[in-house]
Amino acid sequence: MRSLALPLLAGMLLLSKAAPVRADEATLTRGEYLTRLGNCQGCHTRPDGAPFAGGVAFDTPFGRLYSSNITPDREHGLGDWTADEFRRALHDGLGRDGEQLYPAFPYTAFTRSSDEDVAAIFAYLQIQRPVPYAPPANALRFPFDQRALIRGWKWLNFTPGPLPVTADAQVARGAYLAEAVGHCQECHTPRTWSQGLDSGRAYAGATQQGWTAWNLTADPRGLGGWSDAKLASYLREGHQRGEAVAAGPMAEVVSGGTRHLNDADLGALIAYLRTLPAQPGAVPARAEVQPPGEAGPLTAAEAESAALLQSACASCHAPDDQGPAGPYPRSFSTYSAVRDPAGTNLVRVLLDGLDRQGRTEHAFMPAYRELLSDQQLADLATYIGRRFGGHAADIRPEDVAAAREREH
Repeated sequence: MRSLALPLLAGMLLLSKAAPVRADEATLTRGEYLTRLGNCQGCHTRPDGAPFAGGVAFDTPFGRLYSSNITPDREHGLGDWTADEFRRALHDGLGRDGEQLYPAFPYTAFTRSSDEDVAAIFAYLQIQRPVPYAPPANALRFPFDQRALIRGWKWLNFTPGPLPVTADAQVARGAYLAEAVGHCQECHTPRTWSQGLDSGRAYAGATQQGWTAWNLTADPRGLGGWSDAKLASYLREGHQRGEAVAAGPMAEVVSGGTRHLNDADLGALIAYLRTLPAQPGAVPARAEVQPPGEAGPLTAAEAESAALLQSACASCHAPDDQGPAGPYPRSFSTYSAVRDPAGTNLVRVLLDGLDRQGRTEHAFMPAYRELLSDQQLADLATYIGRRFGGHAADIRPEDVAAAREREH
């Protein structure tokens, strides 16, 4: 009997390591909800790649980083990680072997997440399909490829620990969703010289990864003129017809995250956004501009762009408001992408189109990346911006070419 005991015990230990205990359904449901709100799949899933397998490219001033594989694959993913190692990554920005993690992974926000929520996220990720995929190696310039330097970056930019206590329970919940789980500042707050968040301009709007995230503060160039109902519709569906449209990374956030917010959390997030002090924005509000629209004479070049707009866009942006998109052209002036003199998002939308799933509605716009030349897209963006955005920006073919080179 004794001779069988040790092999039996060893087999049980090996079995327990190979098949960890599955978390209870309540924990898994919570983990799925939080994973959605944190947009984990968006950052860790390549176009046409397996969910959570990583390999998404992030271009920084210091070079290119790739997101990691967070499936339970034992060689390339989290299969051999413990819950405590995962918590340390989110709370302290440290890898499994104690290595410093690059802050493109937003542990600066996740550090505010509760231990219970981190454990729920980990449990949910552990039941996903393992994917044996190794993301490409990071391509950072020296000396930024030396992880030891991240200690200095953390000293400047990283304060670990939970959020300060807020007396209003609803606002506190909204702050947790925005600052910890949703890490909204990562896109909507400008960066300092060291690429840390500029706390003095929180939520003032910023350009990251070739897309502009708009001002979310109470300023008239932000959310100052938005009703709660309009904001709720935008977060649920990704648009307010004829007024605001989520594209690019924000469309991804809506499709994978905010459309799943329960009513209480949606109300809490809006309540928190209402507390953000006004910050001046770079994009004029609709009330500030008086675009000529369809009125006034056109130059020969503008007439050519107007004809291109009609042929490419009018089937959806129909003048009679019967098309699937907002009415053309009177709604264009309400879109921040059109009023932005930089034209960043306008060019990206023309290049890459739009595919967004709201709570009840699906939105699609075809991409013109393969159909129109850089010159045509530049002329079209310039025409739309000047005619309907009320500014005098000149979008150049080289601007389009630079945007075209970004991964999409």
